[in-house]
This record gives sequence, C-alpha cells and structure tokens, in this order.
Amino acid sequence: MYPRFLGRNYPLAKHLFFVTRYSFGLLGLRFGKEQSWLQLSWLVFNFVNLAHCCQAEFVFGWIHLRTSPVDAMDAFCPLACSFTTLFKLGWMWWRRQEVADLMDRIRLLIGEQEKKEDSRRKGAQRSYYLMVTRCGMLVFTLGSITTGAFVLRSLWEMWVRRHQEFKFDMPFRMLFHNFAHRMPWFPVFYLYSTWSGQVTVYAFVGTDGFFFGFTLYMAFLLRALRYDIQDALQPISDPSVRESNVCCRRLEDIVDRHNEMEKIVEEFSGIMAAPTFVHFVSASLVIATSVIDILLYSGYNIIRYVVYTFTVSSAIFLYCYGGSEMSTESLSLGEAAYSSAWYTWDRETRRRVYLIILRAQRPMTVRVPFFAPSLPVFTSVIKFTGSIVALAKTIL
Repeated sequence: MYPRFLGRNYPLAKHLFFVTRYSFGLLGLRFGKEQSWLQLSWLVFNFVNLAHCCQAEFVFGWIHLRTSPVDAMDAFCPLACSFTTLFKLGWMWWRRQEVADLMDRIRLLIGEQEKKEDSRRKGAQRSYYLMVTRCGMLVFTLGSITTGAFVLRSLWEMWVRRHQEFKFDMPFRMLFHNFAHRMPWFPVFYLYSTWSGQVTVYAFVGTDGFFFGFTLYMAFLLRALRYDIQDALQPISDPSVRESNVCCRRLEDIVDRHNEMEKIVEEFSGIMAAPTFVHFVSASLVIATSVIDILLYSGYNIIRYVVYTFTVSSAIFLYCYGGSEMSTESLSLGEAAYSSAWYTWDRETRRRVYLIILRAQRPMTVRVPFFAPSLPVFTSVIKFTGSIVALAKTIL
C-alpha cells in the first residue's frame, strides 16, 4: 500500500503544487488563504525553532573547531543546509502573496488546456503531474530518513556509552545551555532539536518542490502550445481565404500565450532567483562536507552522510532537470513550426510562422545570478564539490 496521491487515479487538480502546499502546510504556511492565529503561531514557532537550532549548531562547531575538527565538520555540514532552509522559509513567507498569484495563473492556463478534449494533452499532463509529485515526495522521504539517521546515531552512541559516564547528546551536533543537557529537561530539548531537522526537511522540500513543479508545469504548457502549432499548420493544398484567416487567428493566440508564459517565467525568476542561488551555493558546500565526513568517519556513521549526500544531490538534480525540460520544450516550438507544412499557406501565415520560429530561438530559462539551472550546471556543481573534497584531503 502507498499514499493515494502517488497513484495514477488521484485527481489531477489535487496534484497541482501538491508537494509545496503539503510541505509548507505542515509548518503553518498557507498560500492564497488567510492564516488563523493558530497557524501563524505554529509558523513562528517553527521559524524560531530552526533559527535557535542553527545558532546551537554554530556554537558547537565553533567551540570544537580547534580541538576536534571532525566534530566541528559534523556540526557545520547540517548547519549549512539548516541555515539555507531558514532563509528559504523566511523568503517564501515574505513573497507568499506573489507565490499564491503565480499558482493561480498557472492553474488558469492549465485549466484552459483541460477544456480541450485531446488525449495527447491529457497524457502529457498526467505524466508531468505524477513526476512532480513523486520526485518531490521522494526528496521529502529521503530528508525524513536523514533526520531519522541522525536520531538513531545519537541513540546508538548513548546506548554504547551506557556503562560509562553518561553524556546527553542531541541528534544533531548542537550546544544548548547546560540545563538542556541534563535531566529532566534533556528529553524536551532532544525532541526540540529533532523537530528542527523536520522543519528543515519541510521548508527545503516545499521550496524545491515549488521550483521543480513550476518548471514542469510550464513544460506541459509549452508542449500544449507545440500541439496547437502542429494542429494549426496542417498541410492544406491551396487554402482558401477563410482557412488562412482562421489559421492566422490561431497563430496570434499562440503568440499571445507564448508571451504570457514568458512574463510568468520572468515573474517566477524574480521570486526564486535569490533562494535558488543560495541553495546551489550551500548545496555544493553541503555535498562536499558530507563526502569529507564520509572519508573521515567509519562504520555506521557513514550511512547517515551517504543518505544526506544523496538527498541534497537529488534536490539539485530536480532543479537542473526542471530547468532543462522547460528550456527544451521552449526550443521545440520553433522546431514544430519549421517542421510543419508552413510552405503551403499564404504569405501572411508564413510571416507569423517566421516570427514564432524567431521567438523560439531564445529558450525560456529561470534567470539566476551567474547561471541558469540545467543539467550541464548539475555536472559543474558535482565537479566543483569534487574540487573542494580534493583540496580538503590535502589539508586534512
């Protein structure tokens, strides 16, 4: 048995931005809805919890930096991810109304395509929707497993040292006030620090799921646009004036929709440029430090960082895959127009086809400072982290 939303019979309307709405909903952040005081209080608690635990991780790592670099690395690795997630959570709350408006515009555009009884569109829509939900929930699951791995590590270490002088360890390398590491407050702060790991997972997946979902939903709309170009430019020998006028109107509608999509992508870039840039920089460092920790540790300690590395790498891959898919579908508009029977139509129709081909030469991309998420960028990130690991090995 598996959750209903992973099945092919789950309603498509509920799939739209499901991962984002579900993940942020667990933190008390709702898009496009008035938040109750209870939801707002829960959101503030989660934000403060994550901020406080980031501070505790930083203090632990800073204190152990000279005496025990291995323990310091063990604290700074999750800290980089937690601090980035803290920024994402604050950013998404600040831009929540813009995010809600963007979701509504995507919903309207997709709703127009659903009105057309076309098996090609329905097949493509279901394929993209399922990919967004399943991949997003995969990262969600991997993130939760990572938190569980850190918890099991701390419980195992405390069990091994049960006959020695007992040390109250948190699941993550955090240093709170002395009373938090003693009974009776230790269980409370243990759960408190564990929850910060889940807050990181929810905000992390919610933001990344929003980016991945947006790019694939836009890819579906661009594919639907390609189907419309192919349908409008069917081969007709000696088309009449009426047929040419109908074709011109359909091409005008295609150009208008294409322009609207570009405006939406531009607005999306304005919202997501900062968190995406911060995510890629921090993820590179997290992967590098995780690999270094894998090299430094041995035994069961390796497992949690293997899962951690795979989780962060998967999130970056989704960014890059979504960006590449949207750009590829954008370029395919020009190929579809050129491959059609445009030469059988009148001069005015051919002029519009030429404009579509010319416009499609500039693919849609999410503009992030210094780069645009794509599969070649993913390769560059992996190479960059490899360079950091090689440098760290020479130092350590």
